[in-house]
Amino acid sequence: MHTKSFLMKAITVFVIGALVSFSIAAAPAPAKVVLPKHVSGSFDGFSSLRSHRQGKGADVSWSFSSANTIGFSVQRTNEDPTDPYSVWVTVGTIGYNSSRSYKCHDENPNPGFINYRVTAVMNDQSTVTSPVTTVHIAAH
Repeated sequence: MHTKSFLMKAITVFVIGALVSFSIAAAPAPAKVVLPKHVSGSFDGFSSLRSHRQGKGADVSWSFSSANTIGFSVQRTNEDPTDPYSVWVTVGTIGYNSSRSYKCHDENPNPGFINYRVTAVMNDQSTVTSPVTTVHIAAH
């Protein structure tokens, strides 16, 4: 009777182990985050967003279609832009103009993959944030 109990425990452990192994193997792999370098289309007023390396820095340019805008804040992070705890640093503020095309130069960012976003401040103090655009800056 003792052997039967041991055998039942061994089978139970084997089955649980097999189920755990199967569930781990069947779990989908995490999605690879692909960040666009250039964004086009309409994103809550942003009709274009582009970034590129310029000298030792980077240029961010965008178009915004709403006239209810006060201005813009351009921010960067070297961290994961999808992480809500990433630290975003403001690199420039730009006032609204009638041409609705804007540009900001980030003078001397740290080397690596730099993620940029633009936040539009509306007349009612609400904000609209652009998608993220990424630039690769080699070591200076």
